[in-house]
This record gives sequence, C-alpha cells and structure tokens, in this order.
Amino acid sequence: MDPLKENAIHHERFVKIICVGAGISGLCLAYKLRQSFEDYSLTIYEKNPELGGTWYENKYPGCACDVPSHNYTFSFEPKNNFTSVLASWSEIKGYFNDFATKYDLRNHIKTSHLVSQTSWDQTEGKWNVTAIDSTTGETIHDWCHILVHATGYLNKLAWPKAPGLEIFKGPKLHSAAWDDSVPLEGKNILLIGSGGSAIQILPAVQPLVKSAKVFMRTPRWTLPSASGKSGKFSDGEMEKFRTDPDAVLNLRLENERTLNSFFTMYMKGTVLQQQARALLDKEMKKLIIDPEAQKRLVPTFPVGCKRILPSGFPFLRTLREPNVQPIYFGVKSFTETGCISEDGQSHEGDIIICASGFDMSYISRYPIVFNGRNLQDDWSSSISGYMGVAISECPNTFTLAGPWSPTVNGSVIPCIEAQSDYICSFIDKYQTEPELHSISLKAAASQDFKAYVAQATKRMVWSEDCGNSHNIKENWGQSSIGWPGSTLHYLEAIREPRFEDFEFQYSGNRFSWMGDGVSQTEWDATADLAYYIRNEDDGKHLSRAARRRIITKSGILPPRELHRQARLSSADP
Repeated sequence: MDPLKENAIHHERFVKIICVGAGISGLCLAYKLRQSFEDYSLTIYEKNPELGGTWYENKYPGCACDVPSHNYTFSFEPKNNFTSVLASWSEIKGYFNDFATKYDLRNHIKTSHLVSQTSWDQTEGKWNVTAIDSTTGETIHDWCHILVHATGYLNKLAWPKAPGLEIFKGPKLHSAAWDDSVPLEGKNILLIGSGGSAIQILPAVQPLVKSAKVFMRTPRWTLPSASGKSGKFSDGEMEKFRTDPDAVLNLRLENERTLNSFFTMYMKGTVLQQQARALLDKEMKKLIIDPEAQKRLVPTFPVGCKRILPSGFPFLRTLREPNVQPIYFGVKSFTETGCISEDGQSHEGDIIICASGFDMSYISRYPIVFNGRNLQDDWSSSISGYMGVAISECPNTFTLAGPWSPTVNGSVIPCIEAQSDYICSFIDKYQTEPELHSISLKAAASQDFKAYVAQATKRMVWSEDCGNSHNIKENWGQSSIGWPGSTLHYLEAIREPRFEDFEFQYSGNRFSWMGDGVSQTEWDATADLAYYIRNEDDGKHLSRAARRRIITKSGILPPRELHRQARLSSADP
C-alpha cells in the first residue's frame, strides 16, 4: 500500500485563527497569512463599523500623520498619490481600505462586532470567544486555536481627569470621537491639551472660531517634518510620483534613512541629543518672541522625552493670533459654563474640545481568562509582556503592537510587519506539528525581559520625568512601556524567534510531525528531487552577522559618519 499524503513530514493541519481588531495590525496579519498559509481560517472581529482602527476613529479638523506620508505605508505596498507631506486621516484611511480590497481581506472581517469575552479551554486546546453584533444585538459564540489581540494602544480615548466635565452644558468633543454635526463657527472654544492632536486642531479651527483658549500644562519640542518639507506636494511632484515608481521609492528610502539616523538623539548625553536641543531651542525661540512665553513653551527636558511634534510650528504661530489665548496651566475642574484652571482662574466657553489622548494602560476592554486568571486583573497591577507580541503564561495567544513595541520614536508600521512575521512563525510551527497542544511564554522569560527593559530604559531620555504618556502608568510596574532602542534595533531583536523562551505542551509524541518517512518534496509533483545539487554554495548563511549583512544590504552605500545627522550639526555650539 502506498503512503498517504497526510502522513508526510510536516503535514499541515487545519488551524483556526481569530484576531481582535481590523486596524493596521489586523490587516497586516491577514495579508501575511494570505500570502503564505493554506488550510486555515481567519476571522477578524472589529468593534467599529469600518476597518482602519485609529484612522477610522480619529477624524478631527487637521488630523494627519506625524511621519512623512510615503513612509506611513506597509514597506511592500507604496502609495504614489499622497497629496501632502503629512497625509490627512482621510488619505491614510483610504490607503488601508484600498489595501484590504486589493488583497481580498474584507471577507475575513466582521465589522460592528465587539468582543466581550475570551477564555482558554485547556482540555480542548482552544479559545472560546464571545462577540456582540452591535447592529443586531446578536451574541456570537466562536472559537479558535490561535487568538491574536490587535487592538492597538490608541483605541481607548481618555477624557480629562479633572472633575465636573459631565455638568458642562455645552457640547463636549474629543479628538478621537469627533462630532462633525457640532458647528464651530463663531464659537468660543476651550481646547484642552498641547500634544499631537491639539497642535493639529488649533491651526485648523482658529480661522472659524470667535475665540480659543488653549490649556497647556507642559511644553513640547516641535520641529518641521522629518523630510524637510511641509504642506502640499506640487503638481509637478505629484505627476512625477504617478509616472516614476523610482521617484517614490527614492523618496521613501531617503525619508526612512533620515528617520533611522536620528535615534541616538533619544539617548542621554549623546552628541545628537545636545545638537537637537540647541537647534530646536533656537528655532522655537525665533517663533516665540516674548521671553515669558519662551519660558512656558520651550521645554527644559531633553528632546524626545515626550514625543516630538513634527510640523508644530503652525501651532506656535497660531498661538500668536488675536483670537487665541494660551493658558499655561492644566484644568483643575469643569463648570456648567467652562472650567477652572490650576491657577484658580475661571474660563467660559461654548464648546470644550478635549485633545487629551488615550488610555495607555494596555488593559484589555474584554476579559482574557486562562489558567484561572483574568489578564485584566493581572495587568491592572503589573504588565508582563514580551517584545510587544506575547503574554506571560497565556496559551496560544499573541499581541500586535502590545506592550514594549517601538511606539516612542518613528513609524510603528515596519515593526508591526516584523511582529506579524514573528507570530506567523509560531502559527507555522503549530500547524505543522500535529501533537502540539499549546504554546505559552515562560514566566521566567517574561520576568527577565521586563528586568532588562527596565534597566535599558534608564539610558533613554523618555525615562526622565516629563509627563510622557509612555512613562506615567502605575500598572506598568516600571518607568516606561517603550522599546528601549531604535526601530532597527527592534527589527534585529525580533527577526528570529526565540523558541526557548516558550513552553510547548504536546498532547502526544512531540516527534509525530516526522510522519511515515516520506518528505513533502516527494509529494510535490513539480519539485526537483535533486534540488540541493548545485555549482556553488548559495545556501543560507549560518551566522546572525552574515545573515544581517545580507538583509540590510551592507556595502551598497558609501560609508556614513556614524551616529551623526547633518540636519542637526548646524546647531550653534
């Protein structure tokens, strides 16, 4: 009797995957699975009526990306018709919608489905997932072998903590839940915040409103865009992008190289940190003439301690407009007609706009129950993640853009791609080892990782006390939740999975994947049965260093001056 194909080595069993969230992370995972995997199902539960995640939820006036447009894309999927250097929310949302359509990802996505419960069944080796269809009220009971949480870190909006907001009688707007039906024309507005959303909102609404008071508790370092350009692309530039793919590629390469060359600026005491501080201090003071305003608006903490605000100069200029009044205090409490600032002054307004950001605690909206524990409770006291992708002792579960992802500097998209690759390597292992019951991060590995990060973060400027949203949450159990290194550092760290950091539990013989002695090659009628015979050694390099040199194309560019950036070297000593 001839052998059966299902008894060949590495036979692929069916694997059922559920992902929570159809933002950038969920779409990336769906694409990666579709490109490489067979015999699987994927369901993505998305709470919103449309995909896009933060770019569906954030649509306030002036909302735009804070990295160069052409680099806020998947690395393998350029867009040649961005109209602005920093793309608007609508263009970004359109890009990800087009991506989902192009690669037929929508059939995986169930929009308006809010996950309400997840629980691990150890006996069955599966997750039970409950979701509510918000359009019909129906409760859906589903299950999966692998559960991926792609809910991101910018999805739970945070209202100001000051008491009394509910008694304010006028409209209350939040940057992440904007209501277009509220007219701003001729109104007196109170804008709470001075971060990434506020600096975009103020220049956009200032020409419309009667007056605007801006409450700024802490200053922010601001700068022109990383590409050195701002505003709209010219018609000539747009035409070149449309007709010359190399023009887009070269722009993306130049932007990315520039972004990646700045990292040591974020390390304490470096030349780039000193140069950046001198340059930005000088440039900001050119716009802020009044010495008293300089004391309030030019930070004294290191550049990068709080996320730097690109193209923040329009915000600084707008603060000088006659109908704008900066208030250099936070809000102490709200009243029926406005608020009281921390200096005791009363302020009245028709509309309150809260640019107060997000809940960065990483605590899930829904229970994640396993081994008699609920991750909501665990993480309320102390987070125990790993590389942004795993949860301590939580079986068959992964996170995308989870704790300790590189969110502090640069674009997170390349890192999301790397995380998706990492997770797929575990899905591949699970699919091709039929007796593999569960995969879970070892507690010791999680503890060692967290201890390393805590120590390494001390070298970074964002460990300073500057009110950074990445270093102020009590449940983190340490000073920062950011990756203590560059984007390139993260990509090298996560490139090759450390299976030794995980516990693999088998329901039978762990070597059953070897099958009956017949290879997959012998079951592939078009494969070359002598594929390893060749004229020269073209095999995979055996050392990390050699593999890294190939991947990073080492040697193709002229030598550069290490850890220096020409755009900062012009700073006065």
